[in-house]
Amino acid sequence: MKDENKTKAELIKELKALRKEKGKSTINNIHERKQAEEVLKESEGKLRNIFENSTTVFYSHTPEDLLTFISPQVEDVLGYTQEEAMIKWTKFVSDNPLNEIAFKYTLKAIETGKRQPPYEAEFVKKNGEKIWIEVREFPEIKDGQTIAIIGSFTDITERKQAEEVLKESEGKLRNIFENSTNLFYSHTPEHVLTYLSPQVEDILGYTQEEAMIKWTKLTSDNPVNEIGFKYTVKAIETGKRQPPYELELVKKNGEKIWVEVREFPEIKDGQTIAIIGSLTDITERKRAEESVKKAKDELQMILDSVPAIIFYKDAEGRVIRANKTFADSLEIPVKDMIGKTTEELFPKEQAEGMRKDDQEVIVSGKPKRNIIESYSTPDGIRWAIIDKIPYRDKTGKVTGVIGLAKDITVQRKSEEKLQQTYQRLKKTMDAAIDTMSRIIEAKDPYTHDHQHRVCQLAVPLAREMKLPEDKIEGIRIASLIHDIGKIGLPTEILSKPGKLTDIEFSLIKEHSQVGYNILKAIDFSYPIANTVLQHHERLDGSGYPNNLKGDKILLEAKIIGIADVVEAMSSFRPYRPAKGIDKALEEISQNKDILYDPEVVDACSKLFKEKGFKFK
Repeated sequence: MKDENKTKAELIKELKALRKEKGKSTINNIHERKQAEEVLKESEGKLRNIFENSTTVFYSHTPEDLLTFISPQVEDVLGYTQEEAMIKWTKFVSDNPLNEIAFKYTLKAIETGKRQPPYEAEFVKKNGEKIWIEVREFPEIKDGQTIAIIGSFTDITERKQAEEVLKESEGKLRNIFENSTNLFYSHTPEHVLTYLSPQVEDILGYTQEEAMIKWTKLTSDNPVNEIGFKYTVKAIETGKRQPPYELELVKKNGEKIWVEVREFPEIKDGQTIAIIGSLTDITERKRAEESVKKAKDELQMILDSVPAIIFYKDAEGRVIRANKTFADSLEIPVKDMIGKTTEELFPKEQAEGMRKDDQEVIVSGKPKRNIIESYSTPDGIRWAIIDKIPYRDKTGKVTGVIGLAKDITVQRKSEEKLQQTYQRLKKTMDAAIDTMSRIIEAKDPYTHDHQHRVCQLAVPLAREMKLPEDKIEGIRIASLIHDIGKIGLPTEILSKPGKLTDIEFSLIKEHSQVGYNILKAIDFSYPIANTVLQHHERLDGSGYPNNLKGDKILLEAKIIGIADVVEAMSSFRPYRPAKGIDKALEEISQNKDILYDPEVVDACSKLFKEKGFKFK
């Protein structure tokens, strides 16, 4: 044979070649094994990294529930060390009945050798706190038998709590939805109804099935519905929520009701795929609004029929309500006044005065009455007398001012004319009195000066006694001419230096009556003639010419009588020197309440002693 014929050298050569080839194969096998070991090592490293950094607890136990392994994460999750956990494994579970149901999955995995769905259990931590975990387990099989259960559990307490909150929230939402009086619906952009809630039967009387069919026929022929539907079209086109709108619908029994519609678009890929909405029956509210509107219209009719000016302004001075009388005075419609401020309706200076009065009423909370205000109109300045009353809301807070005003322009102009007439008459009267005074001066300069000095004291006396201005004016006139009756006396008696005889004194006493006779025919608008007649009367009846007593004497005459005595005693007389103010005051004080009125005496003493009065 050929192989047998080979030489020893040839055989050795072949053997060497065979060895060399075998060496190459061995080297290749070692290289491949080393590569596999590196991949395995890298994979093990990754797995170890995942295992060590996981928040999941890994474990294994025998079919008899004997724990054979538990990972270190058990300390983070349950608070037990690995050693403690190995001992207390069966004591982790709480007495939650749900756990019994869940553990059946473990038994089934052992029995069937098949992986079971994950389940939840309630465990007890070392500190006694209960937590929820999610368990995942699978059986380890050998020779067709389950030899161990390998599992993991993760703390899902926060998720469970979130689920509970969500569940509670969903429950509340469902309760709200089921008990709501609103009707909920959805329809396509083509207005094909896709859902309608059961409340449709309470609101419209139709069942859900009936309403789904008759949906487009429920609206009445009210034109306002066309306006409302434009919002739906706009929501579809723009993909944006539109304001709520109102519709009039027809119930199954033919009754018309009002509903408020709220809709929003459902968007997908930038397109409106549906409109979701709700209806609320607002019929009662609409009726109430109609009643309020009717009441407001009736109130406005009543206000407009009142000839007085009526308005209501808020705290910022804006007109909330005004009647036609007010608007007509400014020659603008009532609707154009509403919402305008005082400054927008009147010139600045007038508005400032009005605003000041308004604020006083708002701040004080008290009415302010009989305010005289002027305001500009196209016909010129008008005048009004106004009562401003605080307006209070339901809580009692002052939120504005109600004004009730009467136009007194005609009266004001009449008063101005009357005042002008009065001033002219006063000038005429003063001229007449001055003429009388000059006539007396021409006959007896002393009497003229005496009358003016009596007037100097009588007027301040009247003011000290706080008498009204008309009485003071009457006293002024009467005091200037109280001795006019002396015009009929002979000059030699008036200027006689010695003592008067009884006959001469009788003539002197007649000057009061003579003065009365001269003045009685003149209408002074004040009791001038009677004051002149009585200025020498005394409280005890010892005066002249009619021996009047007490209250029978005019107060004006009592004042002039005291002023006459004080001036006469403190001044020079032809028949004697001046006695001075002290003697004069002593005279009236000693005879206070006898000859002279005590109130007038006190006022006179106060003028001289406390207020420093002096004759000019």
